[in-house]
Amino acid sequence: MREDLDAPTLELPPEKVEAVRTFLDGQSRIKLAVWVRHEQQGVDGPMYDHHLMLGVEDHDWATGDMRALEDGMRLPPLSMSEPTWTDIYPRSEVDGLRSFGSVLWEQTSPGDDPLDYRFTFEPFEADPEAVARFTARLAGLPAVRRVGGEVSRLWKGDEEIKSEARLVVDAPFEANALMPVADAARSSVLAGWSSHSVEIGAPHDSMTILYEAAG
Repeated sequence: MREDLDAPTLELPPEKVEAVRTFLDGQSRIKLAVWVRHEQQGVDGPMYDHHLMLGVEDHDWATGDMRALEDGMRLPPLSMSEPTWTDIYPRSEVDGLRSFGSVLWEQTSPGDDPLDYRFTFEPFEADPEAVARFTARLAGLPAVRRVGGEVSRLWKGDEEIKSEARLVVDAPFEANALMPVADAARSSVLAGWSSHSVEIGAPHDSMTILYEAAG
């Protein structure tokens, strides 16, 4: 759970609250929704934003794919003149916010939509010529040690909602290698992928290794 949460000072317009309640009434997975304020330290002092904290059963939070749930569900937007966010936590933790937060909704009977979103991952397949162009570009970037790729697919039940190519670059953050690698990838191995991401990290063993530095 986030720290520095307290009572909200921003009220959602009634029509937004009603839209959120209507959406939550139609599903079965989310059990509780509490509206709170979050404080964080800015350069010139405290900064505030507001969060809609959604509680799912503790077992679901521990075993389910919360990133897929957050990415897939079409909760009505909260966008206002101030920053607002939506977070998913175990119900037991969201219950603890009742003492100061505004309870916007609580499930009384489950709706029909199970919000059964999940991700699957598979190795990234690329044309050998595209890989050769990619590795030739990266040979001039000594900070880049390794690049792995995978394809993520978001599903709702048995229906695929979207797919995305994801590259993970093993390089120090301070080397500023991310943008050169991304540019090289978009002109080679990522050509044709409208949805993709390139990030710094450690490629894992299930990924396709697209580049590995010599030595």
